[in-house]
Amino acid sequence: MNEISELIKHSQLLKRLVLDRETVEEQGYIKELCLDPQSHQVIGFICQSGFLGKQKKYFAWTQIETIGTDAILVNDKPQPDNWEKENNTINIIGNEVLTDTGEKVGSIVEYILNIKTGAVVHYLFKSNGWQGVLDGIYLLAPEVISSTGKKRVIVVNSAVENPECYTEGVAKKLGLFQNFLQEDLVKTREHIDIARSEAKKLASGIQEKAIEVKKQAQEKAEIVKKQAQEKVEDFQTNEINRKIQTNTEKFTTKMKQLTTEAKEKIDGVKSQPVIDVDSVKSDSEESEV
Repeated sequence: MNEISELIKHSQLLKRLVLDRETVEEQGYIKELCLDPQSHQVIGFICQSGFLGKQKKYFAWTQIETIGTDAILVNDKPQPDNWEKENNTINIIGNEVLTDTGEKVGSIVEYILNIKTGAVVHYLFKSNGWQGVLDGIYLLAPEVISSTGKKRVIVVNSAVENPECYTEGVAKKLGLFQNFLQEDLVKTREHIDIARSEAKKLASGIQEKAIEVKKQAQEKAEIVKKQAQEKVEDFQTNEINRKIQTNTEKFTTKMKQLTTEAKEKIDGVKSQPVIDVDSVKSDSEESEV
């Protein structure tokens, strides 16, 4: 796409002729722009051609070579027929606008986009007189939209309490503002890419460190477990040895006691007088006579 940074309304692109840049063959007329509601970006458009406009062709916004006042030049072949569904695009025109407090504000009637990038700069909504806001067309910044559906959008309540009224001059001012911020936007994206790259490196380093710490923890756990088992085994061995020693001491003491008692009895027997058996026998015989 050539260097174009002007702003244009969505409706100004409708019914514009689309030509192939190489063959200059007609591809049809723009029927609808394909808007990504999450990024607030027009990512393509639908061409209508043939009898009663029954034939449809899809082109990505990146295929635009030039946007002129009378025609749009595109390069490459049209996108597949299921391209619109795969990209979950919507036509936001006519969607009802509600606040995040559940109150109806009006409806989307238009939006302004940058024809170079396809980015939506502002949505335009028609007020229904909510909270005394006069009937008219007002600006709605993309960032105040919290969610988007096929029939409704929800916006931050404070963003539409005192909306800015839309005039044609506002679009020109927004165009100048867009040009002024373009360089900063490019630089900011570069900084974001660098930050993301550094964040990935940091995350990778943290993950490797976590694996290393986990490994060290497992090794320490094994060492502690082994030491605990050794202490249990030492305790059991010491307890067995203590019991053996205690029983041995008891046995030795008992043996000493028994030995002492036996010795005392033996010594008592030895100290008694010896009886002469023959003499006792002779005395016994004489008494009988």
